[in-house]
Amino acid sequence: MYIESKLIEVNETLFSQDLSEEEGLNILKNEINIQSYSWLKAKCKIQYSKGLFILETFFENKKKLTELISIGDEYIQISYLGKGDSQLVSTKEKKPVGLGRINCCYNRDTVNTIEMPSNSPTHYQAVFLSKAYYLQLMKSEAWAANNSFYKNIVEGEFLEWGACKFPIDYSLYHILNEITRGEWQEDYKKYYLELRLKELLLSLHFCQQKLCNGVVKGIKEENLEKIRVAHAYLIENFKNPPTIKILARKVLLNELQLKRDFKKMYGRTIRSFIIDLRMKKAKSLLGKHTVSEMAGILGYKSVPHFINTFKKYYGYTPKQGLNQ
Repeated sequence: MYIESKLIEVNETLFSQDLSEEEGLNILKNEINIQSYSWLKAKCKIQYSKGLFILETFFENKKKLTELISIGDEYIQISYLGKGDSQLVSTKEKKPVGLGRINCCYNRDTVNTIEMPSNSPTHYQAVFLSKAYYLQLMKSEAWAANNSFYKNIVEGEFLEWGACKFPIDYSLYHILNEITRGEWQEDYKKYYLELRLKELLLSLHFCQQKLCNGVVKGIKEENLEKIRVAHAYLIENFKNPPTIKILARKVLLNELQLKRDFKKMYGRTIRSFIIDLRMKKAKSLLGKHTVSEMAGILGYKSVPHFINTFKKYYGYTPKQGLNQ
């Protein structure tokens, strides 16, 4: 599998990697920073080994930016747009990449053109696997036999980008962040990474079943996607959450409808959902930061407010949790 990314407007290559040539068990890393243009900042972190390529990219562009991603041979792609208004351009049309959605595809020898509008920061994460790597990873997974995406790959039936997509939730968001940021001990990194990749694929399988069997709880069809976008936006921005008014404007719903349909769909208010996200993240920070640092990381202006919220949620203070 070969993968390459070029930025058209500045004639820069972000990365170009032939993954069929990599040998050994090591996961190689590289960080690319482009800051030599007054209108563009680009930061890209890649990790790769034979048949596997993991990517996390941030763009800040004051002018329109076009990225050309070329992939050779058969590949599986799992990608997530956390911020931005990117569009996938084809000869026939432009279609939104889709904020807050995990997109999966299975294809071969493609060139994808992605347009990013000016003054709209972009953050996306992606995992690319060769078909051989994917099948090796999945060979002992009993649940795969009931997974339609797996069946497509085994049978060689391609699924174009956008044909298989899932709304993000905190569990998927957390797994994807662990995979793309890769902050593990080097001695065990490859083994731990493959466990997380399997966990991601299994979680997507459960998500697919939920979508197939799910019942919409009295929400209008045209509002479903808007509520999912609001949910995804909060997952990405829970440390500095928008007001209800701003969120309602972002997803083109009135405030009352947003609050009502969000609670119908997810069984909790927007406020309680933000607290839930913050507290889950807080627990993962225990032992790595001071209580004051944790409060700052999670967007709390008052340390006592953070401590009280943590205690109300878990039944003990952060300091007590650290000593348990």
